[in-house]
Order: sequence, then C-alpha cells, then structure tokens
Amino acid sequence: MNDRDTHTIFRGDAVASRGGWLPTITLAALGSLLVLSGCATGPTHPALAGAQLPELIPVRDFVTSLEGTGNYRVSPDGTRLAWMGAKGTHPAIWVRTMGQDDARAYPIRARGFRWTADSRYLAATVDATGDENSHIHAVAVDQADAAWVDLTPFDKVASHIVQTVAGSSDLMVATNRRDQKVFDLHRVNPHTGAHTVEATNPGNVSAWIVDHRGRLRARVAVAGDQATLQRPHTTTPGGWSDAVQWSRFDFVRLLELDDDAEAVWAMSSRGRDKSALVRLRLSDGAETVVHATDDVDLDHALISRRTHQPLVAYSMPGYPRREVFDAALRERLDALVGGEPAEVSITSMDDSERTMTAVVATERGRRSYLLPADGPAQLLGESGLSLISGQLARSRPITLAARDGLPLHGYLTLPEGVQPNRLPLVLLVHGGPWSRDRWTAGPASRSMQQFLANRGYAVLQINYRGSTGYGRAFMEKAIGEFAGRMHDDLVDGVRWAVQRGIADPTRVAIYGASYGGYSALVGATFTPEVFACAVSVVGVSHLALSLEKAPPYWEMGIIGWHRYVGNPAKPDERRVMDAKSPLFRVGPETRPLLIMHGVNDVRVRLEQSELMVEALRKAGRPVEFFTFQGDGHNNQRWPNNLTMYRKTEDFLARCLGGRNRGFDYYQLAAWAF
Repeated sequence: MNDRDTHTIFRGDAVASRGGWLPTITLAALGSLLVLSGCATGPTHPALAGAQLPELIPVRDFVTSLEGTGNYRVSPDGTRLAWMGAKGTHPAIWVRTMGQDDARAYPIRARGFRWTADSRYLAATVDATGDENSHIHAVAVDQADAAWVDLTPFDKVASHIVQTVAGSSDLMVATNRRDQKVFDLHRVNPHTGAHTVEATNPGNVSAWIVDHRGRLRARVAVAGDQATLQRPHTTTPGGWSDAVQWSRFDFVRLLELDDDAEAVWAMSSRGRDKSALVRLRLSDGAETVVHATDDVDLDHALISRRTHQPLVAYSMPGYPRREVFDAALRERLDALVGGEPAEVSITSMDDSERTMTAVVATERGRRSYLLPADGPAQLLGESGLSLISGQLARSRPITLAARDGLPLHGYLTLPEGVQPNRLPLVLLVHGGPWSRDRWTAGPASRSMQQFLANRGYAVLQINYRGSTGYGRAFMEKAIGEFAGRMHDDLVDGVRWAVQRGIADPTRVAIYGASYGGYSALVGATFTPEVFACAVSVVGVSHLALSLEKAPPYWEMGIIGWHRYVGNPAKPDERRVMDAKSPLFRVGPETRPLLIMHGVNDVRVRLEQSELMVEALRKAGRPVEFFTFQGDGHNNQRWPNNLTMYRKTEDFLARCLGGRNRGFDYYQLAAWAF
C-alpha cells in the first residue's frame, strides 16, 4: 500500500463513517496497515538530535479524554450540579445532587448548556453537523426516564438562548426560522415545546435585550455605520424610541440591565481607545466608567444578578489579570491559585450567589472547583489537557516591535529538555482576525501549541494588528492590510525569534485555522522565502468569493468585512481583494502545503480549499488535502481532530524534522465514537 492509499483510508470522511472501511479489513491487512502507518520516529533536525526530550504524548491525549470533564454549573436553587464529560465513548452532560453520589448521564454532543431558572431543565445548544444551524435541546432532570427534546426542530434554522426566565422553565430564544437573515425573539416552553413570538425582527435588529423576568426591555437596531439602542415606546404599543447611539465600529457589548432597566452594564470603547466597564444610562446615553486599564481592553465582566453590581472584571495584558470588587470574593478566588499566574473565572452561581463554580485556567489546562457557601473549595474535575499537565511545556508572554515600530504581543512555547538554539519553529496564527491568542490553553488554539512543543518545535503566537484586546487604534491598523502589514507582523515575529537564536530560519512552518488558515496560505505563496511549509485549516483562498458566499445572517455585519477587506461588488475593490488572495499567487516557489477542511463549513466553504488544491496541483506544487465529514468550521468530533493532529504530525516531521509518535491505535476505533 502506498502513501496515497494510506491517506485515503484515514481521511476524516472515512474515519467518521460508522459503516465504512473497518469491518472489511482482515487481520492480515490490519497488521500490514499498522506496520505501514509507522511507529514513533525520532527527530531529524540537528538541534533536537541527542536532546533529552520528554516522553512523546499520544495524539489521543490532546484530542479526547474519557476522564476529562468541564463546564460545571450549579443549579439556580443550589441543589444540583451539572457538567460535561463522557458516558462510555460518547459525550454527555451529567447531573448529580449536591452532596450525593447519584450522578446520571444524558448523552448529547453539545456546544454548551445552561439551567432553566427554576432548576427543572437543562437546555443545551447543539450543532449536530457543524453547519451552525444550532438547535436548542432540553431535558427534564426531575423525570426518571427523561430524554432530550429538540425545542427548535426546524431545518436549516439557527437558534440561540438569549435569557432564562425567573420563576419558570421558559427560555427566551432568538431564531431565524422566519427569515434566515435576521433573528426573531421567541419565548419557548420546554415542557410543551410551544413557541410564543415575543418580537418580530423588522430587518435591522442585531440584538434583543431581555431582563431576567422575560420582559423585552430594549433592542439594538443598525443602519449604515450607526447602531442605536432603542426602548419600547411608553405610549404607542409596538413602537420604539431611540435611546443611545454609537458607531458600528465602536466596541459596545451590553451585559446586564439594572433591575429598573434605567441603565445597563456594558463593555464600551465609546470615546476611548480601550474598552472599559461602564454603567450606561439609557435616558441620555451617558456612561460612568467603573473600571478600565491603560494597557489593554477589558475582556469581560461578571455582574451580580442579585445586586446588579459588578463582581469581577477580566483582562489579559500577558498573563491573565482580574479585578475583584468584593473583598471576600477576592479572597476566595485568590485561594485557588496561590499567587501563580492563572485565569480564575466564576462560571455559575446559585440564586443566593453564595455557592458557585469556578475554573482555574493556565497554559496547561483547566481545573474546575466548587466553592460552597461554607467550607473550603472542592476540586470537581479537570480538562483532558490538565490531566497530563505535568508533561507539558511552559508558555510565556513576549513583546516585540513590528518593522514600522508598532508594539506587538504574543506567546512563546518552548519544548522541554532542549536548549532554545536554532530550533525548528511553528508560527501558530489565530483566527478571526478579530480575536486574539491568550496565555491560557483553550478552544482558540485547540491546545495545538502544547502538542507541537511536545514534538520538539518552538511555537510562536503573535497577536498581529487587527487582533482584539489592545484597543481600537491597534485593531484599526489592520484596515486594508490583509496580506499586507498584518502578514508583515507575523514575519517580523519569525525574524524576532531568528535574531534571538531561538529559531532555525530554514525550518519555519506557518499553521492556522480560519483567518489563520488564510495566513498560512499567504505565507506559502506570498513569502515562500520565510516558510518551509504551511498548514491551512478551513482557510480562505479567494477573499471576494468567500464574502459573496457568506451565511445569510452575516448580512447586518458584513459592513465590517467591507471596511477591513473590501466590497467584492465594487470592481476596484475586488481587484485589490484578488491581489490579496493566495489562490491567484500560486507559483513555482509556493511551499508544500497541508490543507484540511470540514465539509459542512458555512463560514469558509469547502470550495475555498478545493480551489486552492486544484490550483496547486495544476502548478505541480506539493499539497496534501483532507476533509472532515460531519463537521464544519470548528471540529466537534474528536475522530476528526485526531486525524487533524496526526496529519499535522506527519507533515511537520517531514518538513521541519520534529518527532513523530506515528500511528495512534485510537484511529482504529474512531468509527465507534
């Protein structure tokens, strides 16, 4: 069997198929397959030769864990605890009574979940196929024989929970069932499944503001480059009055209403460079700044539902930072980390706000704790990564200057057991681009930096211009800079590592997903002198076509893409977009590429990778291409992630000379999960 045959068998689409290849393989063929798939191989890069590198961690430990748990949530009445884990080989949400060993599993693959306000139901958000048409499922935890019920069983419809309703099981749900471009507001009864339309979107409402009693208190309407917070008219039924206006390019995220709905807590950058926690008065739009920092935006803030006052504000200049406004709460959270860097987040509270759950996150995983009303904190569980944290590398914040003098921030993860001298390096590029890399390991990076470091690579993450978290001016420096100064920032990061002797300039790879995948394609085509190879996951190759085929519910937000990238309907701007599209830069110098894509991706359609692969093959350039069935823009199914990691491991070992653990026996059983 040649390499091409092996790739065909272990493509994501074959692995995920339950009725596929595995039952037809004979024992002899299986033995041959294991041999041909390869065993662990040592590094070939000279900087790694003879180094005392740590034990190779199996790929499966990075992509799935039957013991790892997370997303712990205490019920509002404080009597139960729910969390995400696995039952056997399948994902599930577990529930137990506080203080008792009566845990029960409700199998489901969910993006997330929450309790209803009366603690009788769990409501889970489910994207079964990765096409982002998420459904809301509910289960009655009081019923012994309860099963999940789809509350939004509509084809090609996306729904999400806006609010739970105090004193009831009802959910306030936004759904685009009537019109795929916009979201109406429904009140949904989990017991009967009945929907009541609370508000119909006139075509320009981007958000509904609902209080904890289920009352619609405000909405955000958009027109052109302006957003307006509107309140229900006091004298005209069904009418709305303008309350506060801001630029669409300001950052304003509404958090919680005051009990009387006369003000709202918000993260806002109106009139300032950095986002701050403010109290926004609805009568005249006046803001009172409660907390701000000079160096970075505030990430988020937690507001008490009981007192309607802020509890914690979070930011991340390098290591995580938190401002806790209550002294007693500060002491409880500080006790979880003992002075070490960590992001400590309250993830749920009961109605009294005395019993809560919290997560302590570092670059090496997440631990979940119960903070009871009385007594010390109790460890509830750990993420899969945290369970192997003792074998993982350290990440540290770094700062450098771009070629035009702009300060850049990021993170460097170095492999253990080797001197950081001329190491093979992977530039790991975050998506968005309106996002950022964080010190804590999590969904944004898929913990890829730890996997790559274990294989012997130095891993560099740069928050290039356009990244969030560093203020309005920093983000707006990305306008018109796709494949321009945004990419220069990444190259400058590589040069920084080379100049310090950390990286081998001849063995640098660029890896990314979504916008990061676009960056990887740009690296392989625009700057092949910098990169030895590239890995693109769900990456954009044709900018204009990508925007033309954006999901219908992007319509109200497409103005931001037009501002930063261009409007493909305008010929002059389309020409610029084509000039910045890797598809049209494929040539004889293009570097070897590994391209992977979820077939159900609606943000960056599979066509984007297919076109790029076709162009590469026509040009005679080396490319490997794998697709993931049953997944979209972000893989949910761990067999697909297993394939993604394994293909990355093989590809980079050939390109950069790092270690390769070879075939993972979980690949044989992937069909069963």
